[in-house]
Amino acid sequence: MQQIIQGELVGDFFPYFGGTNKQVIFYLKELVGRLERSRLLTFEADFRSYGSGYASYVDVFCYKKDGSSTKNVNGTLWIDGISIYLCKHAPVAIFGPNEKTKGSGHGSYGILSASDVGEIPSGSWDVELKFIKEKLAEYKIEFLTKRVIKKQLPFETKIRTVLNEDGYKVFDALFYWED
Repeated sequence: MQQIIQGELVGDFFPYFGGTNKQVIFYLKELVGRLERSRLLTFEADFRSYGSGYASYVDVFCYKKDGSSTKNVNGTLWIDGISIYLCKHAPVAIFGPNEKTKGSGHGSYGILSASDVGEIPSGSWDVELKFIKEKLAEYKIEFLTKRVIKKQLPFETKIRTVLNEDGYKVFDALFYWED
């Protein structure tokens, strides 16, 4: 975990073992490209770390292409979907429900917390989640459970993150964002 907190790559296959950060990003872009071939979901990936600071993960938001997870309320689109956080330093990921709004000149987007991990938005997402899990498995990326993510770190450390909730957890070590 300390290596990941320091921004080093950890894994047992290339590019996480023997590769560079740039090669990991290329690998994750390839994965997102595969996800985007879905006939069920639209994917929006942010490789820029929210446009400021540094995120140790790529945030991939997905929602149903058929419009069933989107509502238009007074000219603002409310989109229910799933956020997938792909760690840039180890072949692991988490997912959870998220919401995005898009309007004329404005919008909003949430950030996952450890308590959201493994949850899904309301409605039926079984087929969509199965597709996501299959694609990540093809790229040897493992989804972590809420139980694992919520564990306190067994050592003292300092993580440059704005997302910390109540002491450093595995979540903070893998999915940190510094602004």
